[in-house]
Amino acid sequence: MPKASVNGIQLYYETHGSGDPLLFVSGTGVTRHTWLPFQVPFFSQHYTCIVYDHRGLGESDKPPGPYSTRLFASDAAGLLDALGIQRAFLMGHSMGGRVCQWIALDFPEKVRAMVLSSTGSGQVEGLPPMERGIPIDTVEEMVKVGYERYYAEHFGANEFMFPKEFIAQHADMIRQREENAARTRPPLRCYLEHVRARQCHETGDLLDRIQAPTLCLVGSSDHAEAGTGDHVASTRQLADRIPNAVYQEIPGGAHGYLWQKADEANAAVLAFLQQY
Repeated sequence: MPKASVNGIQLYYETHGSGDPLLFVSGTGVTRHTWLPFQVPFFSQHYTCIVYDHRGLGESDKPPGPYSTRLFASDAAGLLDALGIQRAFLMGHSMGGRVCQWIALDFPEKVRAMVLSSTGSGQVEGLPPMERGIPIDTVEEMVKVGYERYYAEHFGANEFMFPKEFIAQHADMIRQREENAARTRPPLRCYLEHVRARQCHETGDLLDRIQAPTLCLVGSSDHAEAGTGDHVASTRQLADRIPNAVYQEIPGGAHGYLWQKADEANAAVLAFLQQY
């Protein structure tokens, strides 16, 4: 199993395809497997796709916290160094997009262009204050159904991720996602460290320093009131504050639009990246 020594730990990674490097950065508590069904087969025709497990997840080391999105960014930059990659394209979904912001801020020389998918910088102007730390609704739901069921369902038959109609019409895919989540479920403490890292992320006052060409992409229906709030509003705020960023919506897409609307999403990302 390929692993890289980064910041005193071992990170598991995989590479697929050939061409210029494209690093995929996963969301809260999500392993590299999230990119394998739809993104890697498509983008590996054009790029060397790099997928990896954040610290605390999958085949990577699981050191004690605290974790932060800035620490995850340092890990990602260290992985690029370990692979001998000076500059790469980045794509981060949800919390992964928050990590990409820190990569662009702390390691600007490493970023050729990036896609920030269904994400945000923290507090959204005009919306109620974000709940920092671990949201009470998350704790309540875990206590009610148990961590194992919570984790599996969060990535499966969950209307935050997919519309009801999509869940009903794609039962096999939803079941596979839930089974995969069950197989790759991290230790509870590591997952909670990821949740806390996401909720404590704040780069709103720094976004004007980002110089990398940036696509801010979101599903038009990603309005669910989750831990970080309305993702359409938060993604639009990113585009407004990052110099020369491009904002684009995938019609009808929920938070899981990279799977729900994979063909449209992949085409939008490729069209953007191929400009650079």
